[in-house]
Amino acid sequence: MRRVRAFVVRDFQLALSYRMQFLIRIMEVLLILTTLFFISRIFAGGTVSADFAQWRNPLAAWIPGLAMMSYFMTGFSSLANAIRAEQSQGTLESVLMTPINLPTLVVSSSAWDFVQVTFVSLLYLLFGWMFFGVSYKGSFWLASLFIILTTLVLASLGILSASFAMVFKRGDPFGIFLGVGSALFSGVFFPTELLGAGMSNISRILPPTYGLKGLRDVLIDGQTFTQVREPLAVLCLFLVVLLPFSLWVFGHAVARAKREGSLIQY
Repeated sequence: MRRVRAFVVRDFQLALSYRMQFLIRIMEVLLILTTLFFISRIFAGGTVSADFAQWRNPLAAWIPGLAMMSYFMTGFSSLANAIRAEQSQGTLESVLMTPINLPTLVVSSSAWDFVQVTFVSLLYLLFGWMFFGVSYKGSFWLASLFIILTTLVLASLGILSASFAMVFKRGDPFGIFLGVGSALFSGVFFPTELLGAGMSNISRILPPTYGLKGLRDVLIDGQTFTQVREPLAVLCLFLVVLLPFSLWVFGHAVARAKREGSLIQY
């Protein structure tokens, strides 16, 4: 934990030197929500199918989607970006020569990004409630469990992405597939049922689909743990398979980069 703290303190001090960027990030959240609020007014008073009951108030459906999007964008990209940054600064080899194991390096390199995204996600929920009258029904602890599980699953995919960055430097297929695919097929901005039978099958293989469904079921419909067991179980299955596999792949990627002497290349 001391090593994780050292990484977080370093990244926090770096971020603190860009105070204007911090304020712009807060304003960005508020402006996005304001824009979506006025778009959602288009649907006010309209008839919504019972199949899309959660979308009667589109803003209430978009807010969990934006919060979750923030997490899974961070989950699969933060470690790869950290690796590339260390490579470009010429410090990756020095870091790997210290007495730090790979799981600690993985957690430490991404820790500050997850602190930031937690703050941003809370802003989405807070501003939605404070300025636009969005109410939340379910347990925040259960909603947090969905966010944590989804983030861990996506962080596992992020480790695979970082493995490509470690070996190939650029040309990461995971970031492209998950970044575009998750936004389009996971139901962030519209119900996945609208995709049709063929395309909606894609959403079933994407972990964010289950995390977002569970998050909306809890916050919008007020469902309990018993009612959301299925998406929870699917996320746990993803995690059990992906986390050890991704750490194994990352370990081999580091070993290969050391053998080839390419740690400082980018």
